Amino acid sequence: MATRQGDDRQMTAWRLSMERFKAWFVQDCLPLWAARAYDSARGGFHESLDFNGAPAGDGVRRVRVQARQIYTFSMAALAGWAPEGERLAALGFDDFLDKACPEAGARGCVHLLSDDGEVLDDRRDLYDQAFLLLACSARWKAAKDKRATELAWRAMDFLDRELVSPHGGWLENDRGETPRRQNPHMHLFEAFMALADATGEARWLDRAAQVFDLFSMRFLSRSDTLLEYFQDDLKTQDASKGGVVEPGHMMEWIWLLGRYDRLQGANNRQLMKRLFESAKATGLDKQGFLVDAVDRSGGANAGARRLWPQTEYLKAALTLSRLGEPREAEAGALIDRLFETYLAPPGNGHNQGLWCDQYDGHGAPCVTDVPASILYHLFESVAETAALLETNGET
Repeated sequence: MATRQGDDRQMTAWRLSMERFKAWFVQDCLPLWAARAYDSARGGFHESLDFNGAPAGDGVRRVRVQARQIYTFSMAALAGWAPEGERLAALGFDDFLDKACPEAGARGCVHLLSDDGEVLDDRRDLYDQAFLLLACSARWKAAKDKRATELAWRAMDFLDRELVSPHGGWLENDRGETPRRQNPHMHLFEAFMALADATGEARWLDRAAQVFDLFSMRFLSRSDTLLEYFQDDLKTQDASKGGVVEPGHMMEWIWLLGRYDRLQGANNRQLMKRLFESAKATGLDKQGFLVDAVDRSGGANAGARRLWPQTEYLKAALTLSRLGEPREAEAGALIDRLFETYLAPPGNGHNQGLWCDQYDGHGAPCVTDVPASILYHLFESVAETAALLETNGET
């Protein structure tokens, strides 16, 4: 009886933590960002807010952040979490098409805009194109906006025409910069699956399978460590950064592999479990958080840690839990630590809808604003939390 009571108490604890996280996001975070994220005077989304919730950018807006906000507000509206979400996403997408996608997106989207919508950097960056595709998936799923599917295929045609590499995958950008990275391909994997899910078109899932093959044959080492930086052939690690490992990306791949298995009918469960343990062994600090990066070649590791690796850690634990692996208590404990640190920004305490994005190696906050880019990571982690709660009989 004592053991059963202990199990029940533990189950209650992680459920309460997850419900708290969802409530904070839906009741505090989303309303604040819905009210303040969009620039009603000039169009588009602000790059960041200060700790009072006022715009805090430096005059430069990353186009990938615009796409992330379009995606987040679209999907949050679909979930019933953001009454203003669809309106903001639609406005943002109109602005995105007008300012970030010259010639109707014949070469995808540019890299940087000014606050006034002027193109500051017209390079075609692979990472940016991945989020263009993700935004398109959300606009089709939320509003059946035909412009979204048209833009997605124009951007894909551009990637295949100008950025495809004979060694596999796509180049970093249209300027031939190196090293090549796994990270943009990981987000293409995400976008391809989102488009497959939104449109029902198998050809997007075929694209995802291409990236999965790259992951299996190039990005993942024999020791189940995710490699980040490569020379042009994708077989050889980049000499300057070859030892760098980002444990947050390893966690992110676990979440993506879970989605791939559901869509493709595959089974990568054992690999996901090994990646989970490898990520923790590589990057978990004494406070129970993942550091941003570890240099396994012997370089210094400052131990700085942003919020996004923690959201990916949470998503990975939740993904494994949905597969029957007992990670709920670990996920709940991580959420509790987030409320004690990242979700308690300076001057605001808890439940104000903002966050402290980064801590240094000594555990001290080291940022002055709140980057909008993280709203996407938080949304995905809350969506996974809600899915697990629903699976376990919660609403």
